Amino acid sequence: MNFRSVLLLFTLASALAGAASAQPAPPAPPGDHMLTLINSGGAVVTAIYVAPSGSLDFSDDLLGKQVASVGKTVHVKVKDPAGACLFDVQFLMTDGTVITRKGVNVCQSDTYTFTR
Repeated sequence: MNFRSVLLLFTLASALAGAASAQPAPPAPPGDHMLTLINSGGAVVTAIYVAPSGSLDFSDDLLGKQVASVGKTVHVKVKDPAGACLFDVQFLMTDGTVITRKGVNVCQSDTYTFTR
């Protein structure tokens, strides 16, 4: 190979490498995500429900029989069969108030701090 051919191959390889790195990251694999929830909301959370972001199809209560007392941490499993990562999360308080947080990314972080 002459110098010109080597230079052409190097240029093509560099261009292909740059194009590959410009691609968006693939979605997270489907599965379950363990999420650590820290209750800094000033009231006891009696139930936590999740739905794929923008959906109204909320899950069963992720807390089950446990509660998230003020200042305490609970661990819940979020089922994500589609690998969507973004969820709307509803927190039910002891006084019946429901607080919704939209677009919680369970793939980006495994810890979420709930505040009112």
